[in-house]
Amino acid sequence: MYSAIFFAISLALLGTGAGAILLYLRPRLVERPSPERALARWSAVFGALLLVVPALLVRLDYSFEDLAVDAPFVLTLALAAVLAALPFLAAGIVIALAIKTWVTGVGRVYAFDLAGAGIGALAVVPMLWLVDAPTLVVVLGAIGAVAALLFAGPALPERRLAIALAAAGVLLVVLSAATDLYRLPGPFDSIRDPVGDRWTPISRVVAYPPGKDGGDAIVSYDQDVAPVPGHEPGTPLPDWRSLGLGPQSIGYELTGPGRTLVIGGGGGRDVYNALSSGQRHVDVIELNREIRDMVDGELARYSGRPFSLPRVSVEIGDGRSTLAARDTRYDTVHIGFTNTLTAGSGQAYALSENNLYTVEAFDEYLDHLRPGGILSVSRLYRFAGDEVLRATVLALAALRERGIDDPSRHVVVMLGRDTLAAFFGTVLVRIEPFAQAELTRIRALASERTRGVVFAPRGPYRREWRSLAAASSPERFCADYPVNVCAPTDNQPFFLNPVRLGDLGEPLPPNSPFISRTPFLVLLVALGILAALCAVAFVLPLALTRRADRPPASTLAYFAAIGLGFLVFEVVLIQRFVLFLGFPTYALSVVLFALLVFTGIGSLLSERLRDRRSGLVAALAAVTALVALSAFALQPLLRALIDLPFAARVVIAVALLAPAGLLLGMAMPIGLRRLAALHPSGVAWAWGINGVTSVLGSVLAIFVAINWGFTVATLLAAACYAAAAAHARLGRWP
Repeated sequence: MYSAIFFAISLALLGTGAGAILLYLRPRLVERPSPERALARWSAVFGALLLVVPALLVRLDYSFEDLAVDAPFVLTLALAAVLAALPFLAAGIVIALAIKTWVTGVGRVYAFDLAGAGIGALAVVPMLWLVDAPTLVVVLGAIGAVAALLFAGPALPERRLAIALAAAGVLLVVLSAATDLYRLPGPFDSIRDPVGDRWTPISRVVAYPPGKDGGDAIVSYDQDVAPVPGHEPGTPLPDWRSLGLGPQSIGYELTGPGRTLVIGGGGGRDVYNALSSGQRHVDVIELNREIRDMVDGELARYSGRPFSLPRVSVEIGDGRSTLAARDTRYDTVHIGFTNTLTAGSGQAYALSENNLYTVEAFDEYLDHLRPGGILSVSRLYRFAGDEVLRATVLALAALRERGIDDPSRHVVVMLGRDTLAAFFGTVLVRIEPFAQAELTRIRALASERTRGVVFAPRGPYRREWRSLAAASSPERFCADYPVNVCAPTDNQPFFLNPVRLGDLGEPLPPNSPFISRTPFLVLLVALGILAALCAVAFVLPLALTRRADRPPASTLAYFAAIGLGFLVFEVVLIQRFVLFLGFPTYALSVVLFALLVFTGIGSLLSERLRDRRSGLVAALAAVTALVALSAFALQPLLRALIDLPFAARVVIAVALLAPAGLLLGMAMPIGLRRLAALHPSGVAWAWGINGVTSVLGSVLAIFVAINWGFTVATLLAAACYAAAAAHARLGRWP
């Protein structure tokens, strides 16, 4: 879902930018018969497209075999992108036309535009608990009709059009709630009939019963699938044999009966494995409330309600931030296959649960172990990358950071195969070194329950782990390995990305990971396409307009700089606040709300500046300094405050974002008023340039962060604002 969020944001910005450029190139076509009536008509078009486009999108075939990105799939995705961009094109025309029409009061117009966007960003989270996403989009179409009615004023044709559209919107809202008109088929609808289908602010969750030939029930969320083991009350709990989780059970044998924490409850199999292995109590932290409710609700007749068992307690939240707020210590902390594959498949790396797999995260888990306790991490052997190997390197790095001289004495790795035939590994990590008697016991248990030990103190060392054990250091091993298996940090938390920029020209190694370079290549392609579109946004108007009507390139570069800087900074902030707020979607919502609302307030305040040139230069200089400071100071500050209650963290987040938002709000309205005084016809073009480069910023931020870290990405945003400040200081003013 998270990649779709960024894809939708990119389409929205691209559409609004394209709408503004269309207004600049063909004003007579867009503004007929008058700006006010045109605003009503284009608002109606926006609302109508929101009613029609979703019904078309859900009828496209997005399936593809063996993860092959073939021509039909590319064409389908391209068609979906064009259809999805159409409503935003109409919205872009409305916004640009409103700003052009009332440019003398652009501070107020821009402020109300941002305030509406900010309120929408905040309201979408509670709304998605009440209404499914397709129906919510249709509701927004009806709101477009309200906008058309407000713009229409006394114009009778436009008023009738708006009223008719509103009536159609109400009817379609009812049909959306009562029928499958807007329902996107679930991933297994063709082979199983779903027993539950709900949207949440986190993701869409679909529950399926066991297949006709038996097997487990399943819960689907994003592109992930969680098996739901069958269990009838009154019968013995499923154990490691029936679950196929032999490697995970060995840690429980070492610690004995105690208290376990499971991060990522999924379908409940890790809960059953812990209980059947003799654990007295199991705490579960599950990010998505609906997964728990589906397993213990719609699938209760199959699942045995694992999250409602007497010795199990569940808390909803992000595993790492929820744990950081606790003082509880555990005999075992277990993380089994917890991730969101969708986030790694596109340009939304910033929203994947990669915060669970960093050096800092492992240090947090180790801090919550009792003496002799074990951190148990299970990953697929190869899928997005060499995941078990990377988890091993990560464990060694985390132990080294704690001052342990020989981390290899504290780590054991075993391989296994579960009931889904997935080949995986479990990494056992302990602060204390494993004793010889424990290693003897581990090897004996592993011969019965696993596909073998591949890394342990004094061996055996097998497969890729043989080279790791022989290397002078894990860092040296990582540098020489064909794919990226280096330990991720909070600055570069991309555990599921195995690609290094310098390796793209090299052939893929034998037995390369299942999805390998595809996500990173998609990111590069998207970056190239958006860079080309930005060039078109600059060049096309040059070929179609008279020289006398064009603003200078330096002025357009100013709007490009503030658009690029804003989106790069925004993406970085979302990543920084994901861990602090505990929910990826909540971080997105709160960051967007705070930035947009306070940017709107800053836009209003810009109306009161007497010396706008000095005020703009001062604001941009202050923003540059603030953004640069945040590159180094924000993450340590948030980490120190992470144990506060959620409501307090939201308030702190808004307070931290407010100063930057107020200052950022000065740049656009002052810049547009200055442009309107010097080159009146260029206002729409400048707005479009800002929108299109903003799209580029959303992808560029992730590209830079993957390769050089979020600190460098933040400094890139600061450089954009420094360039804008230099232009404001040195450029021509009326």
